[in-house]
Amino acid sequence: MLEMVVDMATLKLGKLPDRKTVKMTFIASVQLKNLLEKYATSYEKSYGVREKVEHIIPYILETFIENDRGFKKSRQVEATERN
Repeated sequence: MLEMVVDMATLKLGKLPDRKTVKMTFIASVQLKNLLEKYATSYEKSYGVREKVEHIIPYILETFIENDRGFKKSRQVEATERN
């Protein structure tokens, strides 16, 4: 049980919400596939729920994009230029 608490604190991705989806396809390297599978295992240990890798990927990408400082800044500049 203690292991679950430690894992929860280390994952940047929170528990997945209820979701509506659209289907997208992309090509990944074997190394990325293996990392994503390992991440899904860590997710399961943290939250006690097994999620398919393809269900976790969008939230990993969303978290990455939302935390990209350069992207945030460019969006702010674009918004300022439009006003």
